[in-house]
Amino acid sequence: MARILVVDDDPDFQSMLAMVLESAGYEVDMAFDGKQALARMRELRPDLVILDVMMTTDTEGFGVARSIRAEPALAGLPIIMLTSIHEEKKLTYRLEPDPTWLPVDRFLDKPVKPALLLAAVTEALAGARLDRDKGDAQ
Repeated sequence: MARILVVDDDPDFQSMLAMVLESAGYEVDMAFDGKQALARMRELRPDLVILDVMMTTDTEGFGVARSIRAEPALAGLPIIMLTSIHEEKKLTYRLEPDPTWLPVDRFLDKPVKPALLLAAVTEALAGARLDRDKGDAQ
């Protein structure tokens, strides 16, 4: 069973995500900000992270994603960024994954339909397994 760390400062949203993910057979852990998230990742070694952008600061999630990629033990961890930044900040452009500025595997807007979220989780976990298998074969 894959372990997913949900990082969001909204406990109600966390509970909703946990219900969706647990009903699909995933084990779910929580963190409420970037500092707590990085500590939990080092401790728990989750298989995937679902990360909000706007927590303690409006862009905290971006820094957390870059910190994950910079830390060798966490660098290969799949990240799904799930946020309402487009709506909240009235952005006129779309944020997309970028290896330097936004190093995540998938960017999804809140609210997200459970089926779309679960498909993104399945895809990200499958991609991580493929990458691990390639590394093992070398």
